[in-house]
Amino acid sequence: MGLFIVEGKREIEAMLSSGKFIEELYFSNELLDGISIAQFLPNLNEKITTFDLSQLAMNKISYRNQAKDAVGLVKVWDLALPNSHNLGLELVLVLDEIEKPGNLGAILRTADAMGVDAVVLSDSCVDFFNPNVVRSSMGLFASMPVFSGTKENVFHWLNESKLKVLGTSSKGTEFIHNFTFDKPAAIVMGSESHGLGSFWAKNISGMISIPLYGRASSLNLNCATACVLMEFNRQTKCTD
Repeated sequence: MGLFIVEGKREIEAMLSSGKFIEELYFSNELLDGISIAQFLPNLNEKITTFDLSQLAMNKISYRNQAKDAVGLVKVWDLALPNSHNLGLELVLVLDEIEKPGNLGAILRTADAMGVDAVVLSDSCVDFFNPNVVRSSMGLFASMPVFSGTKENVFHWLNESKLKVLGTSSKGTEFIHNFTFDKPAAIVMGSESHGLGSFWAKNISGMISIPLYGRASSLNLNCATACVLMEFNRQTKCTD
């Protein structure tokens, strides 16, 4: 049906403020503490079909059987790569073959906090509209520009956008604090299981790594992304 589920006031307000189309909205007056749905969601469009349910019914339709104050059915949107001309991108984050919805949602929060202009999913193994992506993004799911494509299409798009393409790997030849970052750039993060494969290894401008001093051989993908983006900003933004 081309729809996905969004739960909770914060997430639904984010969809409304980003202009996403909510087809149906379910709520329970029993859970709204006496205020109307219009007061609860001031940006609610009158064209949206609403349904007032009992608390028991809200329990049944809510993810993980936890009653939410509101549940929306939202129309999916196109993730196709846009025309690369005149986008003015300075920092793009590429997630190659990302596997875990919760990680993707958390990375959207990190990307927003670090000033990433766009997130690109390369041969993604995750449904972007998975409820765990929506939930873990903490309301930023709708506002962060996210695109998707094959490795080949993504790489071609990055080149057309005139971005320097950098890869990350535990076997990278240079630590992030020794590497000189420049704008505009695209940082490619590999999958949680396999890292970056041969395609990116032969098509990137440089391979960088995060120094680890303990017994762990790697970091969670979101943590690794935050480390790389923080160093990028330290070098390029703190000197502006």
